[in-house]
This record gives sequence, C-alpha cells and structure tokens, in this order.
Amino acid sequence: MPRLARQKSYDSIFHVMVKSIVEAPLFKDDDDKVKFMDFVKKAQDHFEFKVYSYCLMDNHAHFIIDSNGADISKIMHFINYKYAMYYNKRHERIGHLFHDRFKSLIVDSDRYLFALTAYVHF
Repeated sequence: MPRLARQKSYDSIFHVMVKSIVEAPLFKDDDDKVKFMDFVKKAQDHFEFKVYSYCLMDNHAHFIIDSNGADISKIMHFINYKYAMYYNKRHERIGHLFHDRFKSLIVDSDRYLFALTAYVHF
C-alpha cells in the first residue's frame, strides 16, 4: 500500500516529528541532544528556515518550523542523515536509527499554532 503524499508548501509553518526505531533511543544523553541541535543549526545556516519551538525526548522529537521558502523534506534529510551517521559512529552501531520518514503537518491557523506550541512545550 503506498504512503500518503506529504503536504508540501514552501511558505508554511510545519509541525515536524521524528521518532527512533524501537531498539535504539534517539538520544542516549545530553551530548547527543547537543549534537542534534548542532545539525539543526547547520541546516538553518544552509536552508535559512526558522525554528519557533522544539522538544527533544529520549525516543522522539517535535519541531515547529517555518520553512521560509525551503523544502521541508530537504531540511529534514540534511538533519536526519547527518545525525544518524554521527549516532551510529559514536555508539558503534549500524543500521537505521529513525523509525520511518519524518512526519509533518502544515500549521494552517493561529489557533492550531497556539495549541501546538503548548503541546510541544508541555
């Protein structure tokens, strides 16, 4: 069964979620979280998007991102690929780190943005 097509927009705000596979936490310690955010910053420098909010949990992460004209798929590929390579090398493992491709939803109203911000932070 084919996957649903990703909602695409180059001038939207997105709720982005990434999740690790069951066998591995996405972040084993604070150093992993710092490195992940370093890759987010490098992606920001390259793609010029904005991060309004984020939450890093042990096995998943949430972001509120304004793509600012950039392709959300390219942004997330940049971040996830670099982080998976780092993680596998640091923790001496091979294979997939992320459960599936990232999930993203377009934030289409101020009300949704407000509720989403509260959800991400609490």
